Amino acid sequence: MSSDPAQASLDNPEEISSNDDKKRKMYIGLDLGTLNSCILPKLSKPGTEEHHGIWVPTVVGYPEDGILAGILPGNSSMLHGDEALANELHLRLVNPLNDGVIADQEAAQSFLKYLRGKVDPEFKREVYCVIGIPAVADAEAKENLKNAAKDAFDGILFIPEPFLAALGMRDEERLTDSSYSDPVANSLFVDIGAGTTDFCIVQGYFPKPEDLLSIPFAGNEVDVVLDKGIREEYPEVDVPISMIRKFKESYSYVGESESGARVKVPVDGKPRKIEIGKQVGLACNQLLGEIFDSIKEVISKASPQSVFDMLQNIVLTGGGSRIRNIDQELQRLLVDDGYEEPDVRISSREVMPFVGIGALKVAKAAREDQWIKP
Repeated sequence: MSSDPAQASLDNPEEISSNDDKKRKMYIGLDLGTLNSCILPKLSKPGTEEHHGIWVPTVVGYPEDGILAGILPGNSSMLHGDEALANELHLRLVNPLNDGVIADQEAAQSFLKYLRGKVDPEFKREVYCVIGIPAVADAEAKENLKNAAKDAFDGILFIPEPFLAALGMRDEERLTDSSYSDPVANSLFVDIGAGTTDFCIVQGYFPKPEDLLSIPFAGNEVDVVLDKGIREEYPEVDVPISMIRKFKESYSYVGESESGARVKVPVDGKPRKIEIGKQVGLACNQLLGEIFDSIKEVISKASPQSVFDMLQNIVLTGGGSRIRNIDQELQRLLVDDGYEEPDVRISSREVMPFVGIGALKVAKAAREDQWIKP
């Protein structure tokens, strides 16, 4: 078996030791996102569409000074995820991550322990977790994450998110089907998240550094650009970035400018409807331009014998992949730039925990000596 846990999962994704010591252990996959995280304790049965991902907003809330007893659930000194968002009026909200890496060590440590409690509420198991990280996360980012995980997990592994997404999409039941296109055989994955957009050439082995690229232009930057555009067009409008994000999620598109995106905002406390279709398009098209420039850089690194086939299997995943027309427009840009018959597709039109699935596959295949002990 390969010494690489990710490669091991390619060789035998269902490898699980059956000795008595292993029975006390739980293996999970974690997509640790800047805005939302997904923890996966169980794989779906072959041939079924059910998934067991637990989605949690990546946020921690601290009570405002002087908050009265009985205002917060259980008079908690810290709330997480949906519970924090539901009580945001009385909390100081902190995002543990920024651009896919830890920005607040204390909040990250508390959040990871909270996620652990989601799958093992009584903390009676040894929990081993594979965590998806940005494609080019450096040694400092990994060390910070290791320290944050020390009270949450008994063993951890860090694997690039786009590689895990490819592994998560892979249907091992169909590998002997000649008509099946294996997503890990020769493909280019683009994972468009909130903090980063990650690119990964996936060719049946764990990616080398030259196969990876990560840029800090992703969903959060689209929010910033959209916010600026709305403020320039409507100086009297002042809304929080959380509202801007909801506008983007409802109306995002790329391509020719569109209208028809009318949203309600408060102006001096009174409701007012404004048209933001042009601003949404400009913001999303800026993301498309960044992806196009970066994907050309990644394609140039592919081996000559693989590049033409790889262009036939460009896969967009992550939250940003659901921007309307982004696959078609990226494919058009590649054709216009001279690439021969590229094929760009979306991993899924629905929210799917592909990174978490891939992470759990790796976790189930990893040997004992491959785990990092926090």
